[in-house]
Amino acid sequence: MTLLSEDDLEFDFSDAIDAVRFDDDALHGQSTMKRVDFIAEYEDRFVFVEVKDPDNPVAANPEAFRQKLVSGNLIPDLAGKYRDSLWFRALSGKVGKPVHYVVLLSMAALDPALLLAKQDELHRCLPLNHKDWSLPFAQACVILNLDQYKKQFGTHTVRRISAGA
Repeated sequence: MTLLSEDDLEFDFSDAIDAVRFDDDALHGQSTMKRVDFIAEYEDRFVFVEVKDPDNPVAANPEAFRQKLVSGNLIPDLAGKYRDSLWFRALSGKVGKPVHYVVLLSMAALDPALLLAKQDELHRCLPLNHKDWSLPFAQACVILNLDQYKKQFGTHTVRRISAGA
């Protein structure tokens, strides 16, 4: 069983062939590259997972996060994390399958329409295809809230640690 946690959220990647905490200084050294939190490998794809959790009961400043989201400053940061992570993996020879980018935005107060708008904004920052590319930049790119993540990947795949079992 592969369990990885990011602050107050624990992820179960048991269905994956492998899953790693990619945002790890031991892996990247003194690099200034941005990194997604986790990379999971499945039979037919890699899934890059970035976690944003302003609903964490001990989150330092959820209002500042909301402002960063609403102002548009968060999306370029999310795009940079994917871009740099994909670049690192490609140069390491570790992208032989389609890549899906999943941003988990655990923010219950977030309006679903705003979530979709931010996903569209992320698509503009990360064009999935280009006429000169032989492969798509990402097979899929989504921003999901906690409930959507559980529906997509299974209710057992993520849990809030502070909530207990």
